[in-house]
Amino acid sequence: MSIILKGILALFWLLLVPAAIGILVMSKRKDICPEACLPFGYLVLFSVMEIFTLPLTFLKAPLHILTALYGGVAVLLAAAGVVSVVGNKEKRQNMISVQKRESKITFYFALALLLIICQIVMCTLLAHMDADDSFFVASATTDVYTDTIFEVNPDTGRYYMVLPERYILSPFPVFLAVVSQLSAGLHPAIMAHMVFPAVFWIVVYMVQSLLSRCWFPNDRKARDIYLLLVAVISSFSAYSVYNAGNFQMVRLWQGKAILAAILIPMLVYLCLTIVMKEKADYSWGLMLMANLSCCLVSSMGIILAPLLIGSFAVVKLIYKKDFMCIWKCALCCTPTLVLGLIFLYVL
Repeated sequence: MSIILKGILALFWLLLVPAAIGILVMSKRKDICPEACLPFGYLVLFSVMEIFTLPLTFLKAPLHILTALYGGVAVLLAAAGVVSVVGNKEKRQNMISVQKRESKITFYFALALLLIICQIVMCTLLAHMDADDSFFVASATTDVYTDTIFEVNPDTGRYYMVLPERYILSPFPVFLAVVSQLSAGLHPAIMAHMVFPAVFWIVVYMVQSLLSRCWFPNDRKARDIYLLLVAVISSFSAYSVYNAGNFQMVRLWQGKAILAAILIPMLVYLCLTIVMKEKADYSWGLMLMANLSCCLVSSMGIILAPLLIGSFAVVKLIYKKDFMCIWKCALCCTPTLVLGLIFLYVL
C-alpha cells in the first residue's frame, strides 16, 4: 500500500476520529466550541487505550487484539459523535454559526498561524533524533513486528524476564504501535517523527486557545495576541532542555512531551472550568479521563495530575468552603492514586 494512502489513514485516526469523539463529548451542550473537540476526543481515546492496554499486557495478549478493540471502540464513538450532530438540526446550525463567527482572521491570528505552520514544518521535516527514541520508538516497532505488548526487550530482542517497571503503567509506545497498525502498517518511526508532531502541534495550540477563552472570554483580539505570544515563547524556549516549550519543539512524539505541552495545560483548563466554577462548564467525567490520559503518556503524569487537581481543590475549599468539591476531585484522581501506589510498589 502506498505511503500516501497510509498517511491518509493516519490522519483519519489521528484527526477525524478524535474530533468526532470530541463532538460526542460536547453533544449535551447548547454550543460546541470547535477548538475543544480535538483535545476532548484525545482525552477519551487516551483513556480507552490505558484501560485496554494494562489488562491485556498482563494477560500477554497479542497486539492485534488490542488494535481491534481500540479501533472498534474508536470508530463506534466517532460514528456516535457524527450522528449526534447530523441528527440534530439545531445543533448543526449552531456549529455552522459558531464556525462562521470564529473563522474571521485577524492580523494577530494570521501572524500566530504563520508561526505555528513554520513550527510544524520544522518539527516534521527537521525532526530532532532524541536518544529516548531508542526505547520509545523501538518499543513500538518491536511490538508491531512481534505482535506482542511489552513482551520483547527492544534492546536485546529477547523476552523480558521482568516487565519494565517504569513504563508498564504508562504504555504510550503501545499507542504508537496500535495507530501504526491501524494506518495500514505505517512504520512507527515515520508515524512518530513525521505524523505525530504535525497532529499534536495542532492539539497544543487548540488547548492554548481554550485557555485564552478563560483569560479573555470577551476579547478576540486579546486571545489572538495570547496565541501569538505562546507561539513566540515556544520558538525561543531552548534556554533549557527541561521546560515545556523545549519538549514541545523537539520531542512532541514522546509521551512526556505530550504531558508537558498538552495534558498539563488541559488539566489547568478543566480545573478552571470545572473545579473553580460554581456550576461546572463540563462533566466531571472529563477530569477523570484527563487523569487516565496523564497515566498513559508518562509515569510522571501519575504523580503530577492528582497534585495539580488537588491544588485547585484546596484553593476552592479555602475560598468557597466547598467540601463536596474535595470528594469529587478525589474520585477523579482515584485511578492515578491506585496506579501511583502500584508504581511505588513495583519500584
